[in-house]
Amino acid sequence: MSDRPYSSPLRDSQVQRTRDLILDALTELLSEQPSDQVSTREIAERAGVSQPTVYRHYPDRQALLEGLADRVTLRWDESTGGRRSRSLDDLAANAVEDLANTEKHAVEAIAEAVLNADPRRLSRASRERSEELRQLVVESFPEYSEREHLRITALLRCIYSVQTWLRMREEFGIPGTESGPVLAWAFQTLVDEIRAGKFPRA
Repeated sequence: MSDRPYSSPLRDSQVQRTRDLILDALTELLSEQPSDQVSTREIAERAGVSQPTVYRHYPDRQALLEGLADRVTLRWDESTGGRRSRSLDDLAANAVEDLANTEKHAVEAIAEAVLNADPRRLSRASRERSEELRQLVVESFPEYSEREHLRITALLRCIYSVQTWLRMREEFGIPGTESGPVLAWAFQTLVDEIRAGKFPRA
């Protein structure tokens, strides 16, 4: 007798469909009102499911954020072919395409940015991106200390983030197709200055 759990393709498809409905509803609501005003009741009503169903799939706000972040990451990987930057120079060169892709998925990106704005509740995907950047910083600037690596990572992460894209887009009316080249220039300029030893030492 097998101990392997039973798996039904139909049931798996229904579960994914329900999760998609919930995340679609959350995304729409976040585009209409502040995140702290979005309730589980509203998500359930918009998705056409019950509140217990929402809680069964996403038991709390962090789970909703993770679900939304995973969806954005999946769509991002589909758009870029799963491309990963191997150096800080690669990252700068990819900024133009990255922000243009963010613009293509603006509704989801805005929703994730809004939910991810609280640094006490960052998504796993956001933390992973920060750690990937820190590794590139360590490899690029071995002459700097661990504390300096952290400060450099923090600075570059603040520039290269969905929050930067969102502020430029919503506050200043600059879409990702225009902000990408600006961000790429700023990022590469900082990398070059740090490489030249001009970063303030700890």
